[in-house]
Amino acid sequence: MNEIKRNKNNTNFAGFDLASTEQRLINHVIDSILYFGFIIFYMVSIRQISKIEDLSFLSGLLIYDDPNYLRRIFFGLITTTIFYSFLEYLLKGKTIGKLVTNTRAVTIENEIMDFKTVLLRSMCRRIPFDSFSFLGEIPRGWHDKISKTKVIFEKK
Repeated sequence: MNEIKRNKNNTNFAGFDLASTEQRLINHVIDSILYFGFIIFYMVSIRQISKIEDLSFLSGLLIYDDPNYLRRIFFGLITTTIFYSFLEYLLKGKTIGKLVTNTRAVTIENEIMDFKTVLLRSMCRRIPFDSFSFLGEIPRGWHDKISKTKVIFEKK
């Protein structure tokens, strides 16, 4: 097994193994459940707040009522990007799913991602069929390849 090799600032993750396909799938399932929980919370909150007399204009933020398909796609892009960017940037490459599986997203240079990289990675998650792109022999999805990142397994 590879030894943990970190620099003195604990920001270099050289020598770690790539996360397995199974770990990536578990990450995806957990994070998807939490993302949908986030969306439900958002919708319920906006609905309740918009019932207040002076804030009824907020009901326009209830995107599920919108027949415009492009606006719903844009809403999904924005919320997914906010959700994943917030988690991965604040948790230094982790999401709740990655916390459970003890994995972390890092740059291909084995460093903690900066905000620009996290943002690009999060936006690329909305590429159609991206969720299935990491199921190959080498578990690196399109959002990994485009953002020049990878997900590693951190041994305890």
